[in-house]
Amino acid sequence: MNMNNDKVRIGIIGAGKLGSFHAAKVAAHPNAQLTGVMDTVESARNALAEKYGVKSCAALSELISLTDAVVIAAPTSLHYEIGKTCLQLGRHVLMEKPLCSNWSEAHKLVTAAKRANVILQTGHIEEFNPAWNSVQKELSEVREGAPALIDAVRTSGYSFRCTDTGAVFDMMIHDIDLILSLVPSMIRSVEAVGYNVIGGACEDIADVRLRFENGTAAKLFSSRVAEKAERQMKITTPSKTVEINFGTGAVKIRKPTSAVLEGRFSPNCILPEDAAKAAPSFMQKHWSVEEIQSDAVDALSCEIDDFISSIINDKQPRVSGARGLAAVAVAETIIDSLKRKTGVEFAETGIRKAA
Repeated sequence: MNMNNDKVRIGIIGAGKLGSFHAAKVAAHPNAQLTGVMDTVESARNALAEKYGVKSCAALSELISLTDAVVIAAPTSLHYEIGKTCLQLGRHVLMEKPLCSNWSEAHKLVTAAKRANVILQTGHIEEFNPAWNSVQKELSEVREGAPALIDAVRTSGYSFRCTDTGAVFDMMIHDIDLILSLVPSMIRSVEAVGYNVIGGACEDIADVRLRFENGTAAKLFSSRVAEKAERQMKITTPSKTVEINFGTGAVKIRKPTSAVLEGRFSPNCILPEDAAKAAPSFMQKHWSVEEIQSDAVDALSCEIDDFISSIINDKQPRVSGARGLAAVAVAETIIDSLKRKTGVEFAETGIRKAA
């Protein structure tokens, strides 16, 4: 890799709001050098390039010639063609989520990265959310295979962006990725219902049920036409309930006492008169509640740092291309189920089954 002064030369593809965020983090990183910006909108790329004193590139080939790695923050429909070119020319790639709009193209990108022996990272930023990271020890039993009940809600108002994908690929895919990282089991069935509200080719609301072979059941709801923004997940097992608010960083953990878990209050063990005495304060006395407020962390900076560190140290990033591929596979299956349930064809999404 041709690095200037041991810094990774990185270019940004996409000069919109998302691309500008990435540019700021790359420019501030001590081990990176922002070298160029590429976008089809000349005024946007010129403004961003001028801000950081870097090259404004009209062509992808021009940007690639300046870089060791690229961050692709372009519309999802462009991910495959841009990503394929960058990977085949030996550039490391951080691809904003979703990796691609369908499994077939995402799989080809993962294969291209392996052939070129370069890093392909997927931008699932919630993996770096401090609230999520703070509860990983509490979720160890789920990671070890214990069945769980998972309820994820992700909503927002309509933003008029990402119109080439719907609520599943734009929003729900965050929760799909987190759930797949947590549950070590194959998905047995997928059921989905969704609606298009605004018009166009994509769903704006989706409600999904995933059932895993180990007994885990996950309910996911996403809407981009909601009254308020929410990013929450509840994970329940026999030994605890973990509630995560990704937006505020707040976490609540509820656990039954050892007496409950040992079955001392089972109908087979407790006398009726003792049950009557215990009932009024049972939940207050025999369930503990721990509330945690995670410290604020710049998750995008963490994601960029992981990308740069992976390149320098020749290691896989936290959210690899393979992880992104798995999330795309589930999202595509959800879209297929959604179509069957509603009879609505969102043909223009470009989602199709791999041959």
